[in-house]
Amino acid sequence: MFKQALLFVLIFLSPSMLLAAPLNNLKSFQIESVVAGDDGPIGRYYSLRAYNSGAHDRVQDIAPDQRGGSKVLSAYFKDTGRRWVYLATRKSGVIHRSYFDLLSGNIGQASAEHNPEVMPIGDGWYRISIGYNAENVTSVHLGIAGQNGSPYFSGQTNLDRVYFSAPDISDRPASGASPSAIIPQKGLWVWRADPVLDIEKRTELLSFMLNKGLNTAYIDARIPVLNNHYMLSEFIRTFQSRGIAVELMFGKPEWALRDHHHELLSLVDQAVEYSRRYPDARPTAIHLDIEAHLVSQWQDQRDWVANQLLDLLAEARSRAAVVGLPLVADMPVWWDSFAVSRYGASRPLHQWFIDATDRVALMDYRDTEQRIINDADEELRYASTQNKQVVLGVETMCIPPTLITFCEEGSANMEYVLQRVHSQLPANNRSYNGFAVHHYEAYRTMRR
Repeated sequence: MFKQALLFVLIFLSPSMLLAAPLNNLKSFQIESVVAGDDGPIGRYYSLRAYNSGAHDRVQDIAPDQRGGSKVLSAYFKDTGRRWVYLATRKSGVIHRSYFDLLSGNIGQASAEHNPEVMPIGDGWYRISIGYNAENVTSVHLGIAGQNGSPYFSGQTNLDRVYFSAPDISDRPASGASPSAIIPQKGLWVWRADPVLDIEKRTELLSFMLNKGLNTAYIDARIPVLNNHYMLSEFIRTFQSRGIAVELMFGKPEWALRDHHHELLSLVDQAVEYSRRYPDARPTAIHLDIEAHLVSQWQDQRDWVANQLLDLLAEARSRAAVVGLPLVADMPVWWDSFAVSRYGASRPLHQWFIDATDRVALMDYRDTEQRIINDADEELRYASTQNKQVVLGVETMCIPPTLITFCEEGSANMEYVLQRVHSQLPANNRSYNGFAVHHYEAYRTMRR
């Protein structure tokens, strides 16, 4: 059931979401609203059906005493016939719209008045939102669009439909946090390109992730970005249509060394070129797994190797930024235990690493709630000071020592422990951004 698959999603809701004001007085304009079910992302959801010509939206007037401060307008949508929707604000008599693509999960044309965000939830649902300055905003609008940038079309109720749930307005998160941070990542390392290149394998992976309530795939992308952009675009579209984000992952320890930097950078360049060629099937990030401690030089020349790795991260991040792709990188949990000298300063390696990336997937390979939380403490604390996010990774492979993996405990125990970790961390760690499981092949075959 979809509701069961969303168990992990729903427990992530932050206190700020609970304080949101539901929009209970929406007026419909050339749109039917019919109850469609009670097992949506936040319970009851509706089928919105456009009819007649013109704009098709639901509107709520804003009371004068609410026209101020920074706000977030949000709702959950799912494509059931009409691909584009919009959120809008009427300010000083002018309607400002931002558009969202429910097929790919991308943001379309956006008003300069808004800070738009989109978050895949699962089973094709997206939480879309706009942050805005509420001064002089007299109404908010949630509508079905004809296409990107066009709110006007001739609607047919049997074709032009979307599912819709839980519209609300909340105070905008403080400290620059975006609304998308409310529902953290539930990631999965996938160390094979088969699901990209083989449709049967793709279906198997998709079903597994939906059943487990996972919302982000870290896919081994070396072969696809070099040899098959079309199949990669089909893979990303398929997963995005079901609410699963895709990060293009590349990994090899030797890339940390300067003589091998060109190998990784050529892959980053290919990922950038792919993103330009397929703007409607973009990945959400470039994801690196370069475990520099595995090269032989690490034992005697740790500073030398670490500095080369950090130089590589800086260059890769710069190249990815050309098309707006964030750089994510995997980091061992024990890199907080020693210092590295760089630019005349000595600091723990985890600090240099967090500074060099946009987000970190921490290989927090422990098998109890308290050890996962305790061992990630230094990384989470430092990331908070830098407004960076950290995803906590856990291990499922059957490897020694047993305390670093859930192989013996099984998947049910691991999933319970992850829920417990979530209940402990979000309130106190603004850098915490969910979990990831390493890795697909081991997770799918581990005992329950």
